Amino acid sequence: MVSIAIHRAVEHQVATRGESLAYVDDGRTLTYGELNTRANMLARALIASGFKRGSLAAVRIERSADLIITLLAVLKAGGAYTLTAHDDASWPRGLSIVEKGIDAEGRCIAIDVSCVLNEELRPSPNLPILTRGTDVACVLRDRDGSPAVLVPHSTITALLLRQVPRDARWSDESGALDLWLALMTGATVMPVELPVQTAAA
Repeated sequence: MVSIAIHRAVEHQVATRGESLAYVDDGRTLTYGELNTRANMLARALIASGFKRGSLAAVRIERSADLIITLLAVLKAGGAYTLTAHDDASWPRGLSIVEKGIDAEGRCIAIDVSCVLNEELRPSPNLPILTRGTDVACVLRDRDGSPAVLVPHSTITALLLRQVPRDARWSDESGALDLWLALMTGATVMPVELPVQTAAA
């Protein structure tokens, strides 16, 4: 089972616990069924906008239900994601397809995902795109913003061997790996703030 794609493991949870809560915060809840349907809708919109299998998406969205939907949609569309800092003004808010030579700076094409995220929920089946366990799911970045580690689906789905509490905390770490561990095992995700690290006197 650990060699499957991340989104397939999440889809398995949808099939068995679609009405269970996938995400809870102060202002919004999201069931596994709603998460999956919205991610399918967005994945189709990304593909229609030029997102191809193997594309890399730079995502600059604060931790929220919208971020979970967007990351899952990227994986469902056959791509990988990298999370950019919320205060990094060099990247547009939302999602950008990272390609060389596209715009004047040769960096990316911005895609407005807010319209799809706010659309009325409608039926949208899972996409048939084949993703291998060896395909890259996430690109972790170094402190200077340069790509540091390419993380394949199989590395993240191997986390399925761990035990996860039913209510899982989602920290603000760079790859959202704790998020996937929770969603692949049917836990309810709640965002938490990491403690501030202070230097010893």
